[in-house]
Amino acid sequence: MLSGRKLHLQAPAKINLYLKVLGRRHDGYHELSTWMQKLTLADEITLSSVSMGIKLQCPGSDLAADESNLVHKAAVLFFKKTGLKIGVEIELVKNIPIAAGLGGGSSDAAAVLTGLNTLFSAGLSDKELMELGLSLGADVPFFVSGCSAAIATGVGEKLAKIDSLNECWFVLVNPGFPVSTKWVFENFDRAQTVNFTLTSGDNPYILGREINDSIPEKLFNDLESVTAARYPEVSKIKKELTDLGASSVLMSGSGPTVFGIFMDFGLATQCAIYLQHAYTGMVFLTEPLSSS
Repeated sequence: MLSGRKLHLQAPAKINLYLKVLGRRHDGYHELSTWMQKLTLADEITLSSVSMGIKLQCPGSDLAADESNLVHKAAVLFFKKTGLKIGVEIELVKNIPIAAGLGGGSSDAAAVLTGLNTLFSAGLSDKELMELGLSLGADVPFFVSGCSAAIATGVGEKLAKIDSLNECWFVLVNPGFPVSTKWVFENFDRAQTVNFTLTSGDNPYILGREINDSIPEKLFNDLESVTAARYPEVSKIKKELTDLGASSVLMSGSGPTVFGIFMDFGLATQCAIYLQHAYTGMVFLTEPLSSS
């Protein structure tokens, strides 16, 4: 009797305004301290209830629409957890670049978990959904949460909500190739130049309190040096954004996407239009997602 229901969802991208690697755990995961901000740039997902099975479609994307897709894995986990004997058709329209440091796959998985919970009135708590999400990826709990911005610690699952940024715009530039998060962390470990400490001046909780007044100048990403050493396009894009008027620039997550922060919409628009000629289809003018 639940067959025939439909739900349309937005799965937002994120950027990391601060990312500090604090150490590697015995299970291979890394302890992090990071400031994450959701964006209005988003993938589009439609869930349609059917009598049985999980069917995934990714029109216009090279993304695999099979059991290896994080969205499919999220649906499998949901039905296993709830025991519901019904199926779903999932249409995923990708607007966020893949393997870009913007959390697209994690956001898609989170949207499917929360969306299925709503579609089928399954009654899973936020805590249960976040636990399911963590088994899929460290960023998934942030996207499951109602936080538009948060300080994340642990492997990314411990969240402290902070105010969303406002009255600023981001120009995101992706050089047009994916970067493996696993590769970045492996090479980060090999570098053995890590200072696994967090000083009070580096503390993102302190940085987070500055956002009501202005964008803090001290944005930081421990992973940027690793990705930029292999892909010089990262440093090139940073310089271009700075030359075009960005007040701050940084690589997001494990990269390779770089963002520039603009306090003036007109200047941000001019920058995005100019860079679109060099990075066709990979330049995005977006803004912070408002706090919910």
